[in-house]
Amino acid sequence: MRRKATMLLTTMLAVSLTAAQAMSATVCGVAQNAQGQPLSGCPVTVKDSSGKVLGQTTTGADGSYQIADLGQGTLNLFLDPCSGGAQGGSGVLNMTGESEKVDWQVPGNGAAVASQGGSCADPPGPLTPAEWASIGVLGLGVGAGIAAIVWAETGNRSDHHHSPRIFPASPST
Repeated sequence: MRRKATMLLTTMLAVSLTAAQAMSATVCGVAQNAQGQPLSGCPVTVKDSSGKVLGQTTTGADGSYQIADLGQGTLNLFLDPCSGGAQGGSGVLNMTGESEKVDWQVPGNGAAVASQGGSCADPPGPLTPAEWASIGVLGLGVGAGIAAIVWAETGNRSDHHHSPRIFPASPST
């Protein structure tokens, strides 16, 4: 029975870690023109393979963007046309980690080109709702595993037979 409890705990932890990882993926990067100058105000969209929008943002004054709370798997990234007549572009990302950095190079009259490399820096500050949810899922998995082990080790089941303890009579004085 101890083996079953250990396997249950291991399975619960694996599921919890997978769920936590799947809930916290982030895509970030910078959009620049051919001269390396940042492009601000460019819409960036992330969609799944069916075309469902998973997240959207706009590049900041420094050309940077970040879209959080994405899942794992194949993601389609789109940089829409933006300031100065810059054309948009698209790229496909296979999200396998917590974050991926995708930069955009926008030549004068051509389509934007995405280049992947590295991961996003984890910004300091309070935890996001997705991070709190990940912690909750992990806590539930650990709690369930501990409960299974305690249940397996206690005598509160019908397959445990306990003999009554007989104590010797105390000598009379």
